[in-house]
Amino acid sequence: MGKNFLLEIGTEEMPAHFIDPAIRQMYDFSLEYFKNKKISLESVKIWATPRRLVVYIENLGEKQEAQEEEIRGPAAHIGYKDGMWTEVAKRFVEQYGASLEDLHIEETPKGKYIFLRKVKEGMNTLEILPDYITSLLKSIRFPKMMKWGDVDFYFGRPIRWIVALYGDTEIEVEIAGVKSSRYSRPPRFLPQIPIEIRDADSYLNVMRENYIIVDQEERKNEILKQINKIANENSFILDYEDDLLKEVNYLVEYPTALLGEFDKKYLALPEVVLIITMEKKQRYFPLRDADGNLTNKFIVIRNGTDNYKDIVIQGNEKVLKARLSDAEYYYHEDTKHPLEKYTEKLSGIIFQEQLGTIKDKVERVRILVREIANILGLSSEENKILERSVNLYKADLGTLMVSEYPELHGIMGRIYAKISGEKDPIPEVIGEYIYPRTLDDRLPSNFLASILGIADRIDSLTGYFALDLFPTGSEDPIGLRRISGGLLRLLLESSLKLNLRNLFVKSFEIYNFGEKYPLSQIDKGMGFIGQRLRNLLLDRYSIDIVDAVMEVGYDEMWRLKRRLDFISKFKEKESYEKLKKALNRLYRILPKDFTPKEVSENLLSSPFEKKLYEDYLKIKNEIFNDILEGNYEVLLSYDFLNEFSDDIEKFFDNVLVMSPNEDERINRLSLLSLIKLLFWEILDWSRLS
Repeated sequence: MGKNFLLEIGTEEMPAHFIDPAIRQMYDFSLEYFKNKKISLESVKIWATPRRLVVYIENLGEKQEAQEEEIRGPAAHIGYKDGMWTEVAKRFVEQYGASLEDLHIEETPKGKYIFLRKVKEGMNTLEILPDYITSLLKSIRFPKMMKWGDVDFYFGRPIRWIVALYGDTEIEVEIAGVKSSRYSRPPRFLPQIPIEIRDADSYLNVMRENYIIVDQEERKNEILKQINKIANENSFILDYEDDLLKEVNYLVEYPTALLGEFDKKYLALPEVVLIITMEKKQRYFPLRDADGNLTNKFIVIRNGTDNYKDIVIQGNEKVLKARLSDAEYYYHEDTKHPLEKYTEKLSGIIFQEQLGTIKDKVERVRILVREIANILGLSSEENKILERSVNLYKADLGTLMVSEYPELHGIMGRIYAKISGEKDPIPEVIGEYIYPRTLDDRLPSNFLASILGIADRIDSLTGYFALDLFPTGSEDPIGLRRISGGLLRLLLESSLKLNLRNLFVKSFEIYNFGEKYPLSQIDKGMGFIGQRLRNLLLDRYSIDIVDAVMEVGYDEMWRLKRRLDFISKFKEKESYEKLKKALNRLYRILPKDFTPKEVSENLLSSPFEKKLYEDYLKIKNEIFNDILEGNYEVLLSYDFLNEFSDDIEKFFDNVLVMSPNEDERINRLSLLSLIKLLFWEILDWSRLS
């Protein structure tokens, strides 16, 4: 029978975004550790607050399982003679503290040997737990690690106390100069009297009694209960991002929801400014009325009880008023001038130290946009809209509002463009080029915004690729993963017929690096893009489909997307298995570096190879142009594939491909190679499961 185990790591306040990754790591490590140590357990629970990381293991076994091991001893003919164990065998068992009854003889590849079957008793869990605690804390990786004082230990934030209990027994361990005990600490809003934890079983209740809700799910539900109660009692509608709830949950240990308000005059500001100020700057929950209009009310989550709540509300209202007053000033100052005026400031804003200013970037993007427009054959009106949009799309970076609220770039550009009287759809293009900002964000509704977004991201990535600023491990300070993710979604879902590699090469030319940076950096960049693309596609398609399609190239995302959609549907058809099997047979026989020649009909002697050649010509004439155009779905209704698959099988069953006659052999290999190349236009069939 096991006991419950408790480990509480008390720290200084941990940034909210550090906590979820730590929870996952602690859970995985704990399961793996005790599995490897062969100690049974019922469940592992990881709880967290801003100041505590907690492992709670239910019914952790009191000792390791006994392990049976076999030790090979001397050869049987030495240790066992005339039905008796020899002195050699006796010395062998004495060496391991065993008896002759534990010996047996087994046949091995090297002959018969004596083996000792020994049961190794498991260690007590109490002896193992100090190592578990130390190993666990050393294993956790945070987005940023820190060292404090003169201790040689790295963690997300300084460790201040450790509680470690197995049942009611203290586990003695010292980490980063902190010795474990059974005493936790109260929240900061209470007198700092240590909290005694008598045993692991009583932990949650003792913490609740001291105004600490350790379980993040319980805490989140408490927040939801309270904010919904306030909203319902006042006939308001809650409207907030999911990330806000997650962040607030990791900012408090004992949540209390309070209703505050601000001056109605600030409702004249753009709604997005109010929401960003409340959600991002202050972590408040905005409230709407029954008609969906934003109100001048908000909910703040206090870390503590409702004692002195009026003072707390007034303090939060005062802080919000100051922020909104600043925003009002920025807005009024910004709107004194048309948006175009702020383009003058772009030459003073650095894009990247070695890649120039934002103005330099705009000029590069302008050339790239013209190139894309030419490739796509845009109309003169569409070209004019794009030209004007390029002029203005970074202008809001020169405004006061975006200087204070960088996350509003593009969004304020759209608002200011409308106020400045820019004609539709220019404000829309300016405001939407930023999307998607994350992998699950929305896409632009206007394809011209997609073009601008593609050009902007291509320019950024080309510069970073040239400078070799690739992410290392989990670190990605420039945000290459985010930028490339947005680019890939635009290319995959916009269906614009563009070649990604060619755009990178063109962008590289526009930068005019000269001999400073090699063009080969684009190859390295495409490798990085390929890995990002594969990860993105694996969320939607099976691994064999993704690898089969990517193997034939991913320069043209529109083709890749069509190939993926085609094979996903084709897999459901009866002809799929036959064609895959036939083509795989063909793939296996072709030498890797074989270069096909033109097939000579005069050398086709067998009726089976003649028929296969006719099949090849038929497919080439009837649907190959469709395949080249990316119309792969024509194959879904192409009934000839069944007959073609049968003819490949008949060819292999009746024709000697590797003929002793060299001309005949090369001719047959050339026919097979041409068939492979024809279907290679779609995917690598050998990778399909």
